Amino acid sequence: MCERVKLTPLTLEEKAFAEEHHSVLVWYLNTQKLDKSEYYDVAAMGYLQAVKQWFARPELHQWSFSTIARQSMRSRVHNERQKQNRLPTVSLNDVVPGTEDLTYGESITYENQRFFKQERKIQMGMKINYDVTVPAAAKVTTRTSVEVETLLSFLESTHKTLSFEYDTPKEAIKKCGTLRTYKRSHKHTGYNVYRQEETVYIEKEKTGRK
Repeated sequence: MCERVKLTPLTLEEKAFAEEHHSVLVWYLNTQKLDKSEYYDVAAMGYLQAVKQWFARPELHQWSFSTIARQSMRSRVHNERQKQNRLPTVSLNDVVPGTEDLTYGESITYENQRFFKQERKIQMGMKINYDVTVPAAAKVTTRTSVEVETLLSFLESTHKTLSFEYDTPKEAIKKCGTLRTYKRSHKHTGYNVYRQEETVYIEKEKTGRK
């Protein structure tokens, strides 16, 4: 499904698309519980490869972009894990195989490099803020899943729908049950949890959550 497409510098349209869907990259790292300091750059290369594929191969549009990106990132991470004992971690300064001295860093436009570096800086470093609104997810004293934490943040946002896409329907059934149990035990209203195949959907009702 994800035949390799040569990784060349992003066009303006591809760059805008990559920035718009950057949450897919963050979501993948979170759901796979990957160490961002170790795997962010690796997954980002797979993510950008998926963006190039999305524009180069229209036949892939029968699937969602998140599906294409997830498979590409999973492949990159898998390959990285396979060679960790032999080669150093992928660097943006490394030359892309099959190119004429094109580095991974050069394959990303300046604005996109700045975007990724800023995101990683926030994730890896520390930023101090005062008088901020404490999100509901931070107030949960018991250990919760990534899905529950994402749900709580979603309920405080202006977004109308949310979806979690998993590798198999079996995993989606398990996570769907977790979210429904959490909703029932906390007597939440104002949203519904659905599942179809390997995807779990959450949709807000017009009345909001009480």
